[in-house]
Amino acid sequence: MKTKEMKSLWYMMAIVVIGCRLLSACAVEDNPVVNPDKPEVKNYVERMVPVVDPKGEAQGTVMLRFYDDMPNVAYVSISNFQSIMYPGTTVQVSKTAPNLYALTSPCGTATVDTEKDIFESDDYEAFTNMMGMVQPGMPNTTYDALPIIRWKSLEKTPQQVHVALDYGKFGIDLRADETNVYFPFATIADLYVDGYMHLADFNGQTVMVAPNGAYSLDNGYPQNYIAPILNETRTADMADFAYKNLCFTLTNFFGYPGRTLLENKGLKEKGMDQALLDYGKAGEMTRELLKSTNMYDFIAGTTTLGCLLNDGGHTYTDVTIISSIDRNGTFWSELQNVKNTKLAEFTTYCPEYQDVAKVLNDRASMRGELREKRTAKMGEGVKYYKEGETVYCWFDSFMCDDSGWRKFYKGEGSKPTVADYPDDWLVALTDALEKAENDPEVKNFVLDISTNGGGSSDVVMFITSIFCNKADMYYENTLTGQKMKCSYDVDRNLDGKFDEKDAEMKYHLNFALLTSSYSFSCGNMLPALLKDYGIPLLGQRSGGGSCCVLYNPSADGFGYRYSTHRARLNNLKGENIDAGIVPNYELETDDFFNIQKVTQLVESYYAK
Repeated sequence: MKTKEMKSLWYMMAIVVIGCRLLSACAVEDNPVVNPDKPEVKNYVERMVPVVDPKGEAQGTVMLRFYDDMPNVAYVSISNFQSIMYPGTTVQVSKTAPNLYALTSPCGTATVDTEKDIFESDDYEAFTNMMGMVQPGMPNTTYDALPIIRWKSLEKTPQQVHVALDYGKFGIDLRADETNVYFPFATIADLYVDGYMHLADFNGQTVMVAPNGAYSLDNGYPQNYIAPILNETRTADMADFAYKNLCFTLTNFFGYPGRTLLENKGLKEKGMDQALLDYGKAGEMTRELLKSTNMYDFIAGTTTLGCLLNDGGHTYTDVTIISSIDRNGTFWSELQNVKNTKLAEFTTYCPEYQDVAKVLNDRASMRGELREKRTAKMGEGVKYYKEGETVYCWFDSFMCDDSGWRKFYKGEGSKPTVADYPDDWLVALTDALEKAENDPEVKNFVLDISTNGGGSSDVVMFITSIFCNKADMYYENTLTGQKMKCSYDVDRNLDGKFDEKDAEMKYHLNFALLTSSYSFSCGNMLPALLKDYGIPLLGQRSGGGSCCVLYNPSADGFGYRYSTHRARLNNLKGENIDAGIVPNYELETDDFFNIQKVTQLVESYYAK
């Protein structure tokens, strides 16, 4: 009897100790066990943690595993991760040999070698494909799911490419038991993030998923999710792993637009860690900050890394950019002091960043100058301006208020109008097109995107369909080298249906596009396509921005965004468009709104 009581007391104490170590009241599901594939990794404990969406609404639970050698770094089985990312699905795992596992997801296959820590697949994008939640049967491609367009087809050249992701090279350990393969949570999350921005993150207490992708994260990571991370220090095992994981992700999954400082130091060839070491004091300082157990220093490191990876407005590795930290709290105040000090020191080591900053400042100045000149000519906030046979349509964003359009396409509301949605740029454009088409005096329609910084590629596809009867996106995957042509159906007449009437829709106008160095991202994609399709460009070379953007989880639980390898945009020749698009007719800024001159140029182009 005494022996049983002692055993019972020991068991209860063990549970308390383990629970304290994990700083959680969640139950330990398994006793510590020996890892059969890697005996040097002795024990682990498992925790069931809640899963929520960005609004904090419950999305179930998931089992996470914590190993003794990395007690603060969460691991998750590939099967469980698949289930929280794409509810109702899983990954089947088969052990085919010692340390070798075959993985089968609903859309693809892969293998994992847990001795060499290598993930391999002949189509890793298919293996991680979750776009079926957005449109049934859709492959893993770029789509914002605005109801005015829908995915049609995807051509890949070559169709398949074998990818081997060597996690072991970066010191990232993949683990397994007899029934499943376990990845560090942040590592597998990085592999799954897609062009719709489905993602998952773990802040040490809660897993957050974005089931509606980009639309779940319009305001960034919520403050209540970020709050538990805001401690003055990080654990040593987390700091070490987070740096390794960041190095792996940015080395393999960065889109390499071609203009960043760190690319020129061999980021792709050497890996991020070596590229930072080779950069000199600026790189060494950034590396030290990113590896720090001081949270303020770490975040400052994400800021200086952002300087080295600045690509004009897509990549922001500074984790405060999309993480909603309380700006009235003491953490924010202290953080700003540290960031400012470290950034000032960094710039003394990296004088070449001044050139990068100058480009950004010059673009901002261009925007201000053109807005002032436009206002002087057309009036404050005027989106439709007619002079003689020419109409100017000011189009300042490729974003729209999708709520009105979604209600319309669901049959729950009327078609959006300027009266109901005065700030919706898509509504303003369609209204301008209708006015111009119905005005017998109008022959020329100039779409002014000279102060447009980007937005949704879905809107670009709508415009190219209206202007050119084409809705194709051309891009490449910089990890696989595959060239892509993704085609979409467009509800050209915006009657809420995709049918034969869309093909009959046509405007009898001479279209032209006005661009400047501020025209970035989709403001660079549209001129690339239109110029290739035969629509004249006027103004100045557009500002570049060739990569689609992903929001990405960090190992700590923060988020950042970066230019993704999944889609670096090309022209019809398959060339990277990050250098910007040269107009057919270059203009001084004083002539951007000289409608008489612009009219002559447009009409001379169409008279050829």
